[in-house]
Parts: sequence; C-alpha cells; structure tokens
Amino acid sequence: MDWQRRMMAATYYLERNLYGIADLELAAREANCSVFRFYRMFVVIRGLGPSECLSRRRLSEAAMALSTGGKDRVTDPAQRFGYDSPDSFARTFHGEFGCLPNDARKGGVALHRYPSLTFIVVLRGDQPMEYRIEEQPAFSLADITLRARTKDESSFVDVLAFWDKVATDGRWKELSAKSDSRRKGVCGVSRDFDMASGTYTHSVAIDRPSSMDGTPERSECFEVPASTWGKFTVRGALRPNFQNSVKRVLGEWPPASDGEHAGSVEIEYYPDMSGSDSPDFRSECWVPLKLGRIEQ
Repeated sequence: MDWQRRMMAATYYLERNLYGIADLELAAREANCSVFRFYRMFVVIRGLGPSECLSRRRLSEAAMALSTGGKDRVTDPAQRFGYDSPDSFARTFHGEFGCLPNDARKGGVALHRYPSLTFIVVLRGDQPMEYRIEEQPAFSLADITLRARTKDESSFVDVLAFWDKVATDGRWKELSAKSDSRRKGVCGVSRDFDMASGTYTHSVAIDRPSSMDGTPERSECFEVPASTWGKFTVRGALRPNFQNSVKRVLGEWPPASDGEHAGSVEIEYYPDMSGSDSPDFRSECWVPLKLGRIEQ
C-alpha cells in the first residue's frame, strides 16, 4: 500500500498549505509521481482537481471563521487565503454559498462545509480486470474536438453530450465515411490536460484517412506518440459502464502494478458502435504506461 501512503502524504501537504501557496509540483513530489499523474488520479478519485478542492476548503474555513463570531473582519479571509482583492473573494464566496461574506458574518444564513482533505483507496479485488500490454508505434488520427472540464464530474457529462451532438448533427457519419484504415471503429481521445484551468481536449477520432477532403468542418489531425499501452477490455452496455470502468482502471491499476501513467493521451477504442446498449458490447480503455517499479 506504499502508493496509497504516498498519495496520502501529498494530500496532507495540500491541506497544510490552505493558508499559503500549495505547489502541485511539490505535492506530486510527495506522491513520488509526475504532476500529470497526481492531477489525473486526484480528479478520478475525488471527482475534481486539487485546485478546486483547495478552493472549497479555503471557502469552508472562511465561512466558519466569519459565521462563528470570531474576531475576523470581512476582509481578513480574503487576505489570509490569497485572493487578489476583497471583491474577488466576495464573488467567489457568493458563488459557493449564495450569500456575501458580510451576510455570513451577520448570521442567519445557510452555509455548508467541506471537511479536511483525505485520500483513501479501497482495493476490492473482487472483479477481474482484463488487459494486455502492447508496444505500438506512433500513429495519426483525424478528429472533432471539444474543450472539456474536469470540475465536479462535469467531464463525463460534457463528453457524453458532445458524443450525442456529433452523432445527431451528422459529423460522426461524415468522419466515419472517410475511414480507409484496416483498423475500423472510432476512438474517444483525451489529451492536452491543463492543470491550471482544469480543462482538457476530448475528441471523436478515426485513423487519419489518406485524404482529409470531405471531413467535417474544423476536423483536425494529430499524432499519437509511440507508447507502451495498457489496453483494458470493457464489457457491457456503454453507458454508464464505460465511465465507471475508466474510473476503476485509473483508480485500481496504479496501486496494484509496476506501471505509471506516461502522461500522454488516453484513448477509448470502440471497434463497432452498433449495439452499444447490449450487455455483450465490447470496448477498450487505452492508458499510456511507463513501466518499472517506482523507487520506494
């Protein structure tokens, strides 16, 4: 359980720095992993990024200080938690609680509190995880993109709505018609994670066709780097089974293996989208791996 111990140490580092500057690089160093992996694991397990968690915790502490009759002036929490100005703090406070800091100071308003950050992973081991490890050279994809959010599970909601839109407005059909690769099917690709803004690019993609003529407007091409992939088989109806399986793969694989997320793209591969509501539907989750035991 050394992996869990390291992640707990990183989480405690964030909690200790509620009143200062929490550096994600230092948190990742506590976890003995890359910043990307730390951020990705945090999002998968907690449902939002470390910056969003810290913001909520700081607002919780500010609300507690203001509402319990302490000596804090309304402007004190803004300074303590590093807001640019009292106005910026007031806007953020109102967005979270639906009232202004001064209202909380007066009392009589409903508030809520997010508890201290902790990190606990339960490794059940009661369900097998079907996978294979494959080295694969670089390859190119053509795609239709969305800039998605990681905040509050919005990622899965945004992505599902995006796939529905691409399917109903005809772009999926146009893109699929251009496929001339021996590998049929369609991919969902997640890449370009921006930890500061909590956003990333998600795309519906196919192997790059020999000609981009006739592809949907704003279609793009990009190269997936050569990688060692962990390819995890997902069986069962696509929704919500695939999303739950992605969480399981990213949440259970690292603690139980010698593999670390390599920090590049993640791919959903659907060999055949027909029958996606069938219990026999098959898809795959591809995770780029950097193999080898982490130094303890």
